[in-house]
Amino acid sequence: MARFGFRDQLQDALSLKYINPKLLEEQIYKHAGHQFAEGDVLHWWHEINNRGVRTRFSDDLLWLPFAINEYIEFTGDKNILDKEIPYLQGEELKPEEEERYEKYLPGKKKESVYLHCVKAIEKSLNFGEMGLPKICGGDWNDGFNKVGINGKGESVWLGFFLYKILADFIPICEERGDIELAEKYKKVNSDLKKALNTNAWDRKVVQKSFYRQW
Repeated sequence: MARFGFRDQLQDALSLKYINPKLLEEQIYKHAGHQFAEGDVLHWWHEINNRGVRTRFSDDLLWLPFAINEYIEFTGDKNILDKEIPYLQGEELKPEEEERYEKYLPGKKKESVYLHCVKAIEKSLNFGEMGLPKICGGDWNDGFNKVGINGKGESVWLGFFLYKILADFIPICEERGDIELAEKYKKVNSDLKKALNTNAWDRKVVQKSFYRQW
């Protein structure tokens, strides 16, 4: 049975902007419709029976605002932000659950694609002791799915990804008059930049420790 991946299909659709941006637009709408009101999304789903897996992956949801930023930058079409899309309805994961495969259907709550992006970003503002985003159930590298399952692991990759998304999304917030949110994201990005430059690179103390072991 064929399954659709949230990040996978959006990544593939991004290349279509050079051929037919309308296809990317339609893919964005489809993916916004596979997001929950809490901001998280289905990691993958079967369209034939509306069943999919809700997980704690930290990067999936961010591909929605990333794709929106790329679409707007390429086409200049900002009307896409006003399209109203329903959220999926479903019980949130329990604290002891890593994932859940279940049938999920659209609920009554419907919001603009812009607010879908905001929900995704807000859900992602979850930082650890080093000031980097928590990896939770895994980031783009699925092989790291156990690193942050207990709520402590942090992702350098996700930090750079989130920084890029916020940098591109802030002007969109400002243009829509969402100044308070824009200022919030500027502060987040300032703190994230500092954390990335401080904690995401090899330092002499790390190098010395490494060489002592050998």
